[in-house]
Amino acid sequence: MSNWLGLNYNLSTKISLLLLYILILAGGVVRCTGSGMGCPDWPKCFGMYIPPTSVDQLPENYEKIFVEGRIKKNERLSSVLSFFGLNKLSEKIKNDPEIKKGESFNVFKTWTEYINRLIGALVGLSLLFVFLCSIFLKPLNRKLILLSFLSLVLVFFQAWVGSIVVSTNLLSGLITFHVIVALLIICNVILCYHLSSKNDNNYSRSKPLNFFIVISLTLFIIQMVLGTEVRESVDELLKLYGFNFRENIIESLNNSFKIHRSFSLLILLFQIMTVVTIYLKFKTHNYFKLLSVLMLVIIISEILVGAGMAYFSIPKILQPIHLLIAFIAFGLQFYILLLNFSLKKS
Repeated sequence: MSNWLGLNYNLSTKISLLLLYILILAGGVVRCTGSGMGCPDWPKCFGMYIPPTSVDQLPENYEKIFVEGRIKKNERLSSVLSFFGLNKLSEKIKNDPEIKKGESFNVFKTWTEYINRLIGALVGLSLLFVFLCSIFLKPLNRKLILLSFLSLVLVFFQAWVGSIVVSTNLLSGLITFHVIVALLIICNVILCYHLSSKNDNNYSRSKPLNFFIVISLTLFIIQMVLGTEVRESVDELLKLYGFNFRENIIESLNNSFKIHRSFSLLILLFQIMTVVTIYLKFKTHNYFKLLSVLMLVIIISEILVGAGMAYFSIPKILQPIHLLIAFIAFGLQFYILLLNFSLKKS
């Protein structure tokens, strides 16, 4: 498989994947610092391509200006949702009082969100490059062209979802959807990387391994959705009772937190079973064994970070780390599944 202008398609997917994980970490930092509304509009930030560094650079009534712009955008969105029969969500967006609240300028939050957007733009450019490379691959690989284009479409869709998250002032539920779309992008880029790699086909496929990983991935998706719901509950409680309430936050969370905590042990159990299956099936396949042990270490690290968040009242520094490890774990499990599927049938 030759490359466009001497540029390596496989390497470009690796770089895009790395940038995606950096973006996820940046998104976690935005979330834990409360910088999601650091830029009250999109794609500009306070109406500028390069955001201000002082409130003196903004008009006196800037809060009112951007709230009015957000309301108009949400009215258009609400009409579109009603057209497609999503009346409940349409009414929620139209009548949510949080949407009508102005955001005071905070230079730290503004630039934190702006840097997050710049990294997002870099991800978009990298995936555009991946798509261009796929077009010029020889021999022609239609599957890679289609998947590369899908990655590009998904990342632009994700940017649009991000703009809706901003315009609705971080409306509950949309952030969860934002996370799910991010998982789809990660999976698609990993698939592009896998299909453009040379894979060892000297071993036969393991059906039990497929079973354990598919179950693990399903549990992981549920776990990440639950985690997002827990995070939204934390935001609501802090908004209601103030930052000083953080010490009592865990005791005040609903059943989502208890399920989220218990699910981690179930995921760990399936991961141990995955490692055992790999060691029994692929006794001489060191790469498979290395990936499985690495996966187990990552899962245990995720559980320990989660425990640290629970016992130390959700310290901000652990939140983006917890999110990043979760995405890495999911991506690695998906990659192991692809490797197993690429082996010949027994």
